[in-house]
Amino acid sequence: MDIKIDKINECESTLTATAPAEEVNTIRDSVVATYMKNANIPGFRPGKAPKSVVAKRYAEPVREEVEYRLKSDIQDKALKENPELKVLDFGEPDAGFQEDGSYKFTSKLTIVPGFELPEYMGLEVTVPSAEVTDDEVQDALQKYAEGSATHEPVERAAAMDDVAVIDFKTTVEGKPTAEFCGKPVGFMEGREGHWLAMKEDAFMPGLAEGVVGLSAGDSKDITLTMKEDFPIAELASKEVTFHCTVKEVREKRVPEINEELFAENLPGKTMDDIRGIVRENLAARKQQEIDEAKADQISEQLADKLTFPLPESLVERENENTVQRKVYEAIQKGEYDAIEKSKTDEYKAECRQETERNLRVYFALQEIARKENIDASENELLNAVAGMARQAGEKNLKTFIRKLYRENRMTGVRLSVVTSKVLDLLAKNAKVTEKA
Repeated sequence: MDIKIDKINECESTLTATAPAEEVNTIRDSVVATYMKNANIPGFRPGKAPKSVVAKRYAEPVREEVEYRLKSDIQDKALKENPELKVLDFGEPDAGFQEDGSYKFTSKLTIVPGFELPEYMGLEVTVPSAEVTDDEVQDALQKYAEGSATHEPVERAAAMDDVAVIDFKTTVEGKPTAEFCGKPVGFMEGREGHWLAMKEDAFMPGLAEGVVGLSAGDSKDITLTMKEDFPIAELASKEVTFHCTVKEVREKRVPEINEELFAENLPGKTMDDIRGIVRENLAARKQQEIDEAKADQISEQLADKLTFPLPESLVERENENTVQRKVYEAIQKGEYDAIEKSKTDEYKAECRQETERNLRVYFALQEIARKENIDASENELLNAVAGMARQAGEKNLKTFIRKLYRENRMTGVRLSVVTSKVLDLLAKNAKVTEKA
C-alpha cells in the first residue's frame, strides 16, 4: 500500500493512497471467509456453502466491509509512517475500487497546528470535600421518603404542599383560548381531573396560590399574566383566565423512614445497612463531582495559556455545535428567547470564543498524550463503542462499528478515549486544595 501526504498549509494536507489488487483480494478473501462460517444459503448446510456462492450472495456487504477495512488501514498506516502528523480529521475521502482491482483513496486532512505546550503537570485545583456527613445521609433518606409519599383525599380547604384535583378551562379577552389564538393550544385550552401540585412554580406560576382556600366543589376564576417568553407566542404577555373547579383535595403523607420503606429494593437490610449503602452512594457521587471539578479547572488553566491559530473551517463547524448546545441548554431552563438570540452576531461571537478555547485544550490534550505515550487499547475502544451502541439503541455491535467506520467516526472515538485518559493523568498529578 502506497501512502503519500502533501502539505497544503499549516492546517491542511492531502492524503493519497493506493492499495494494489493483491492486497485488496487478501482482505476480500478474509471477509468472505468470515461470512462462510455462518452463511445460511438454500441448498447448503449452514457454513458449508462454497466460497464463490457466498461471495456472490453477500457481494454488497462484503464490498462494504472490504472498503471499511481499507480506509481504516490507510488511515492507520498514514499515522504510523508520519508520526509527526497530527491529524484531527481525515475528511470525506474520494475513494473507490479501480478496474484493475486496486483501491484508490484521496482525502483532505485537517491538521493540528504546531504549538508549544505549557506546563501541565502539578496544576493547582480546588475541589469540594469528599466527606459524607451524617446530616447528608439523613437528608438523602428523607428525600427518598418524600419521593415515596402518597396523596390521600381530605375534607378541608386546599393548602400549599397539597394536591388539588381540578377541572379548568381558559379564556383570553373573553374568548376561549384556542379561538383567541386561532389554533389548538393543547393543555392551555383546559383539562379535566388535572392534578395540580400546590407549589409556587408548579404548572402555571400563581395558579396554586389562587386555589389555596378552596374546598371540593368550589369554583374560582384565576387570571394570570403569561411571561414575555411564553412558548405559545400568541399568549406571550397576555392575561389568561383559568376557570377552575376543585374536585378533590389530597394531602401529602410522607412515610416513616424505616426498614419497611426500603424492603422492596433492599430486602432484609437493617437501617444501619441502609445508611451504609446511602453513604457509599453519596461518596461515589461526591468523587464524581471532584473528578469533574478537577477536569474543568485543568481545562480552563490550559486554555488560558494556549494561543495559536486554528483551522477556520473547523472552528466554523464546531461553533455551530456550540451554538446549538447552548440554545438547547437555555430552552431547558425556560429561556425560550434563546433561539432568536442565537441568530445574532454577538451571540455567535460569544460562542466562538468558547469554541476556540475548547479546541485548543483538545489539541493540547492530544499533544500531551503523544508526549506521555498514552493511547487507547482495543478493549478501551470496544468498551467505548459498546457504550455508544447502547445509548443509540443499536443491538448489533458489529453493524454499529461498520457504521462508525463508514461515517469516519472511529478516529474520533479513539481520540475521545485518549483525551479522557490524559485528563485522568493530569488530575492525579494536580496539586489539590479542598474547599473550606
